[in-house]
Amino acid sequence: MFKSIRLPIILIVWLAVACAPQLTSALPTRVISDNAPTRVAQAPSEAPTLASQATSAPTLHSPTTTANDSVRTPIAAATPTATVAVPNNFDVSRALEHDRMLSVTIGKRVAGTDGGTRAADYLAQQFASYGYAVERQAFPFNAWEDDGTTVKLTAPESRDLEAQTIQYSVAGHLEAQLVAVTGLGNPEDFSKVDVKGKIALVARGTIPFSDKAKNAANAGAAAVLIYNNGSGLFGGTLHERVSIPALAASGEEGKRLLDALGKGAVSLRIDSNTSFATKDGHNIIATRRGTSADVIVLGGHYDTVSAGPGANDNGSGTALLLELARALSFAPHKLTLVFIAFDGEEFGLLGSQYYVQHLEPGDRARIRAMLNFDMLGGGSGPLLLGGDGATALKARASAKELGITAQNFSLSGNAGSDHESFARENIDTVFFLRDYNLLHTPQDTIDQVKQEYLAESGKVALRLMQRLDAE
Repeated sequence: MFKSIRLPIILIVWLAVACAPQLTSALPTRVISDNAPTRVAQAPSEAPTLASQATSAPTLHSPTTTANDSVRTPIAAATPTATVAVPNNFDVSRALEHDRMLSVTIGKRVAGTDGGTRAADYLAQQFASYGYAVERQAFPFNAWEDDGTTVKLTAPESRDLEAQTIQYSVAGHLEAQLVAVTGLGNPEDFSKVDVKGKIALVARGTIPFSDKAKNAANAGAAAVLIYNNGSGLFGGTLHERVSIPALAASGEEGKRLLDALGKGAVSLRIDSNTSFATKDGHNIIATRRGTSADVIVLGGHYDTVSAGPGANDNGSGTALLLELARALSFAPHKLTLVFIAFDGEEFGLLGSQYYVQHLEPGDRARIRAMLNFDMLGGGSGPLLLGGDGATALKARASAKELGITAQNFSLSGNAGSDHESFARENIDTVFFLRDYNLLHTPQDTIDQVKQEYLAESGKVALRLMQRLDAE
């Protein structure tokens, strides 16, 4: 998910994020649209024959090997009532095995890397095996890589710091005095202290990372170190290029540095080797025609940040997407189904933005709703079904019918996931999510994913699809 670390019900999420507290990635809005639009491939006019798949056991083929904090405010919880019947062909064990393939066998799936390519191959293969027409939609983007960064305390003692680069930070090599900036990094905060040629130490919170970094650069700082306003290290993304290195430190490290500054001068050494290159991301689009031209898009991003394998963010949502595609392939349906595994979400919703921006107006108008599945298999608390439109209301009503507790929530403007690319075009959306605080960390591993959470989201999604198709 494009975001950063803490949420309201302790909630945390591309998705993403650009400031404190926000989902580890700020929401950059870079979308490169140099190429001509790529249209969604159309499935054959007749429904695919899926009888053989209905009876066969799942086969999870190995992928082809080839040479990315915001405050979520809870709004309301639905009280469970009596259960209703839903399609019983959703197999949560299949979903879990898909997640295992993505996060364990493949591992990190950063957009534009070999891991991302292997994941795309696997997803395309699975969708095709369920009888969908599959298209790979390529899009160019400005990729960023950290080829090695160290931050060391050089005075009053010598030791390594618990710190890392913020995505899209420029490279830099310097040793300078550390200066604490009071407040949250507004321009007026920098005017109260001399940071010229020094490293500015700023608290995370409220202001996007890129704005904090720009304010530090405008004040003459040589680098900016943003420390967490909670415990642990965090990840983030700059939504625009800044001229100085921007790094993140844990809350504990920030406190240690502030304590040291209270006793005397503190100096740091930063050696950051980051690079930029134009690469291609790939959305995997799977289509199955219905009897009407109206479309439901079901999506979720499959890319990860470089910090970890992304089993929950967003292996869980991607795995659920695959199993929903299989479960919905057996019966005839009125609505045309378009499943999309988005790439580049962690760099700022790049894949979903590209997809939406390259739709023909008529195709965009036929999309009745977009269901987004992101980071829903781990953490704690109730199932979160975000949105205030008709589709989100139906989703929460579906959860209530099934005896599943669900809650609405809202995102700040600095965090989000792929549904936002659709919402900006006035397409109705619902966002499936759970509270999770290990996103964008090495600890986001398969053991964090709970089978019962996958099952709840799968059941609600199928019931919601029943409702939408019956209208």
